[in-house]
Amino acid sequence: MKAFGAKKAWRFWSVSDPAVHQATYEFADKAALDRATSGEALKPLVAEFDRCWPDVKRTREIFVLAEELGAG
Repeated sequence: MKAFGAKKAWRFWSVSDPAVHQATYEFADKAALDRATSGEALKPLVAEFDRCWPDVKRTREIFVLAEELGAG
């Protein structure tokens, strides 16, 4: 999170399939996301992930928050 400037981060592992992993990051804006995903800081993190979990397929999806519900 710190290495590429995310505001918040979450990491999930599937209960039903231990090979499924999800990491979610919140960025201040699209420009911050673009800097994070195109910068050099990401390369060693990807390499470390691949070393630690070689059987976990890594993909990337980019989402924009459309709605947030809950107590504020």
